[in-house]
Amino acid sequence: MHILYLTEEQISFSESMVRGGAIHVRNVVEGLRKRGHDVTLIDWNRMPERSFQESIAPHTRFVEGAARTTTRAWSIGRQRDVDVIVSKTRKTYLPGLIAARLLNVPHVVHVGSSLNKSHSDIWDRMDMASFVARLRAPHDGYFVVCRFIEEQLSSRGIDSNKIYNIKNAVDTNRFHPVNVPVPLSDRFRRQINELEDSDLRLGYVGSLHPYKGLDDLVTALTYVDGEYEIIIAGDGPERDRLESAFGERAIFLGSVPYEQVPALYHEFDVLVLPSHTEGLPRVVLEAQATGTVVITTDVGGVPEIVEDGETGFLCPPKTPTTLAKVIDKVARKGSDQKRIAKTGRESVESLFSWETLLDRYESYLESIL
Repeated sequence: MHILYLTEEQISFSESMVRGGAIHVRNVVEGLRKRGHDVTLIDWNRMPERSFQESIAPHTRFVEGAARTTTRAWSIGRQRDVDVIVSKTRKTYLPGLIAARLLNVPHVVHVGSSLNKSHSDIWDRMDMASFVARLRAPHDGYFVVCRFIEEQLSSRGIDSNKIYNIKNAVDTNRFHPVNVPVPLSDRFRRQINELEDSDLRLGYVGSLHPYKGLDDLVTALTYVDGEYEIIIAGDGPERDRLESAFGERAIFLGSVPYEQVPALYHEFDVLVLPSHTEGLPRVVLEAQATGTVVITTDVGGVPEIVEDGETGFLCPPKTPTTLAKVIDKVARKGSDQKRIAKTGRESVESLFSWETLLDRYESYLESIL
């Protein structure tokens, strides 16, 4: 197949990246090319690194970026005689659709996030309304990462026959219970070594935004029976406030290079993800792949990858007292952790490896064509 892949993110094929969406693009493009498909990438990047990377560098992320993406997609699509255009991010949805119509080829959008994000103010509501409006445009296919998003699209009038669940993926060789391909840097190691021994070492990996529910974890720690220490990896606008709220219970590492994240999971007894909303969080799959027990909220597509008491633990969102009880239960049942870690790893290996995701990509694109 001749595939044109669009994203507003900056993709590097040689340097470390942190954002899961960008890593997904790189792995899909490289994976499909290794399988013999002619894949051309258009990203928003001032320093492209590969011959198949037809980057643009817009001065603004709104009108100009969209216009230049449309023009470049149409031009490259015509030169390469593409069979299909895939748009990964929302600012490329309409440019990709326009270019596809001009070229008379199908257009597929990738939808990786929930349509139920927190709407705290008028700007959030406007942003979500814009997102939904772009999704309702006449695309030919929708690649989603979980049944939950599939149901959200169907409830908004999208033809269910156009929705394809590609799931999500994690590198099960890199994220492994024993193998640690890249160790943590000395800086992170020194910070972690400052922690004292406790009943259970909790970890969090992700952005520091209100909808991630870390305030619920702060409150839960006031109800727990045991003594727990927490490692928080990630950055965001809530960092200063959260550092103050957690106090001496937690250390904040900031953003950790993706190559070091597998080693980070080996520092946790348990990954805690107390989010209020999610699609299909890759961090849960990564933790399960490394044999790390997961405690997470029953939101979005999470129940599709965590079976309570079998491959992890679930609790309702925004309920700190219940979260505290689950943390204490996991700490008390130490012998159960090995069983749950094993079944979590087996689930990821069978359903969420990159090879199985690429199989689905190929199959679904062929169906659309």
